Amino acid sequence: MKKTILSFFAILFLFVLFTGCENSKSKPNQDDEQNNDSLITTDDPLITTDDSPVTDDDSLITTDDSPFTDHDSPVTDDDTGNTGDTGNTGDTGDSGDTGNTGNSGNLLAIFNLGPHFVNIIDIKEGDSGAPRDFRIYEPTGATGLVPVVHFLHGFQLKYTYYDDVLIHLSSHGFIVVSGQSEHSLMGGDTTVVEATKVAAFIDWIKLNLASKVPAMTPDFDNLGVSGHSRGGKVTNHVLNTSPAIAKAFFGLDPVDAPPPFGGDDPSLSNPVQFQGKSMFLGAEKGPEGMQACAPADHNSVNFYFGFPSPSRHIIAAGVGHMDMVDEPDLKACGTTCSLCAGSKDNALNTQFRTYTGGLMAAFFSSALKGKTEYETLLNDFMTHPFLTKVSESK
Repeated sequence: MKKTILSFFAILFLFVLFTGCENSKSKPNQDDEQNNDSLITTDDPLITTDDSPVTDDDSLITTDDSPFTDHDSPVTDDDTGNTGDTGNTGDTGDSGDTGNTGNSGNLLAIFNLGPHFVNIIDIKEGDSGAPRDFRIYEPTGATGLVPVVHFLHGFQLKYTYYDDVLIHLSSHGFIVVSGQSEHSLMGGDTTVVEATKVAAFIDWIKLNLASKVPAMTPDFDNLGVSGHSRGGKVTNHVLNTSPAIAKAFFGLDPVDAPPPFGGDDPSLSNPVQFQGKSMFLGAEKGPEGMQACAPADHNSVNFYFGFPSPSRHIIAAGVGHMDMVDEPDLKACGTTCSLCAGSKDNALNTQFRTYTGGLMAAFFSSALKGKTEYETLLNDFMTHPFLTKVSESK
């Protein structure tokens, strides 16, 4: 009997001990559970905060190296304009988002998206007699005569690769038209032949653009032209042949070199005929790499040297020849883009695209809209939200 009682108490003791050990195991921390479900913030500059001046994908993205932070941005929430997305209707493609507008006296607000929501309209070759595929960036709500800017893409690239930059430009009150060239690594049009087609296309849009943007009046008396890489070379050929076709030229890391297999002389071999305002933005890493995509002696330095006053020249630090291309397209364009030395920093490239759009908007606002106050901003590069290696004017 005693053995039975002792056995019973032994079993009871072991049961209590086992149960106590299980209960002593730590329970999940309630705070930890909440943290897992909460908004996680990081130091990643691509993540915005509630008090960030801009909260859409096309916004000015700041980094720790930028002069602008969330707290000292030139634009505050009180100055914001309306934002929104529109769907596809007919020929209309996805619209671009616009962000904050700043006080009109604050020139640095040009580096943020402007007051106009941007509608993208894609036109295919043959539609209404269109001589090529092209895209229109329409600044909805713009009134009066609205200046027009023609943009031409770079070698082996597509006219759709520059939405970030061109939406930014358009949001400040410009109708931007970007068309597709015909060329390839193994052939296609030379830059001289392409220049004749671009000039003919500009003549076509002068007659037909108003029907594509019926809510506003395109101002072709104040036409600007721009081009990236080979697009800058082609544009210079256009201006050499028809120097009065435009009032202003912005070269986005323009390249005047012949293609890899030759057969296309530099446009700057001929004296520059254009007498309007010009500006050239180069990329520091353009001349670098096994295949220099903006080689020395054929890049923005030479364009600036060859063009008459008034002209400006900036070389942006840390970025490469393709880093102004939209991020998804930079990844998608494959070998063409990968051969060019670049920053390999998506956040920096985002900031660079925003900076490029802001510079273009400031330059064309001065040259085409007569807003000469932007001359001060363009000259005062120390206030710019991007590091520059060269900044000069004449």
